[in-house]
Amino acid sequence: MARREGPAVWALFLWPGGHHHGAWRLPGSTGDDLMSFENYKRMAQEAEAAKLDIIFLGDRLDAWPLPNDYLAKTARGARLETITTIAALAAVTQRIGLVATASTTFSEPFNLARMIGGLDHISHGRAGWNVVTSYTDDQAQNYGLDHIPPRPERYARAQEFLDVVKGLWDTFEDDAVIRDKEAGQFFHAEKFHKLDHKGEHFQVAGPLNMERPPQGYPVICQAGASADGIAFAARNGEVLFSVNSSIDRAREYYTKIKDGAVAAGRDPDSIKVLASINPVIGRTEEEANEKYERMQALLDDGVSRHFAEMYFGIDLAQYDMDELVPEIELPEVARGMPRAHQEYMLTRARDQGLTMRELVQGFNGTNIYPKSAEAAADEFQEWYETGACDGFILQISDVPEGVSDFCEHVVPILRERGLVRDEYAGTTLRENLGLAYPANRYAK
Repeated sequence: MARREGPAVWALFLWPGGHHHGAWRLPGSTGDDLMSFENYKRMAQEAEAAKLDIIFLGDRLDAWPLPNDYLAKTARGARLETITTIAALAAVTQRIGLVATASTTFSEPFNLARMIGGLDHISHGRAGWNVVTSYTDDQAQNYGLDHIPPRPERYARAQEFLDVVKGLWDTFEDDAVIRDKEAGQFFHAEKFHKLDHKGEHFQVAGPLNMERPPQGYPVICQAGASADGIAFAARNGEVLFSVNSSIDRAREYYTKIKDGAVAAGRDPDSIKVLASINPVIGRTEEEANEKYERMQALLDDGVSRHFAEMYFGIDLAQYDMDELVPEIELPEVARGMPRAHQEYMLTRARDQGLTMRELVQGFNGTNIYPKSAEAAADEFQEWYETGACDGFILQISDVPEGVSDFCEHVVPILRERGLVRDEYAGTTLRENLGLAYPANRYAK
């Protein structure tokens, strides 16, 4: 495979308290102030100054399903709602893309079409929507259900949901609004369309009471890695977030996604696959190791064990903790994390020859490990240039310090190697990612 050239795509995944479960306890961390918009503002502006592409906010529609005594020892029980937070960030940034998470299982298409479309207008074309189906009973129980619907049903609903939302975004053709004050004509009536959708899951008349978003459609993001999730991403996704335990597995996954796009009749370059690589950065390897060990020392053993049991939906008492991690049959319905993340954690443990005890003790987040700035840049470069991904989603272990460490120490090395842009290519997220502007279905 020829080595690719040009900048990668860089997304910063902000999570309250940081992605390492003990990092909020660091003396210099502001991760203990979960409701502070100033924290989000600071990190978003720092990422924009570094010319990263995306600020991404994940979400859950519950508190983490841990017993209260253990949840109370984490920074996982509270967070800001993503759409309102992204709207606020739009007012304090100018070029960086802004992606909010919203569920198709517990929302209505008309509402989300307005909210996500509104974000695109407010941000002048920098919005993206992370389309999730939600995946746990704990979330379902906040919406009048005892159990989460089966995965095939959730993805069928998600497909119809997204189709309806795009149809609503097409209400106004691109050249419909003319604002002719002299003639008293605001828009061409023949370029304004009612959807009249009647499907299996939704009945939505429309029209949407909003002009078409600046990007046509805000950028569609997705993180599914099950068979249903991959099929959905191949058909609809434009930015796909992935986790893989090795560069070889990442290349296999990358090929599967690109082939799926072709099978769905799409240009494979219309999907940007972002890999999760999340080093704890130090100027030297020794400094990185010291920082990592400080965070590890702040993990509560009981919390780590319960996190592992919650994430995998299993009782650890049935396993010999000093034996190598075996093949584990995962439950059909996840509690703590999507199936793709469960499989990733177990695959990584088996690839590295970990015992069950080491798996639990290292259960600090997703793919978090210490690296010097130079070594981290080397790893990013290898993954990108050898076809494992189109860019990266950075799940920073500690906030806001980890964001500063990456922007101050790693970005200059990556920029020197041509992997981070010098300036933004355009004013919209689509332009910066090199994604095509979608045609309106009604345009002739």
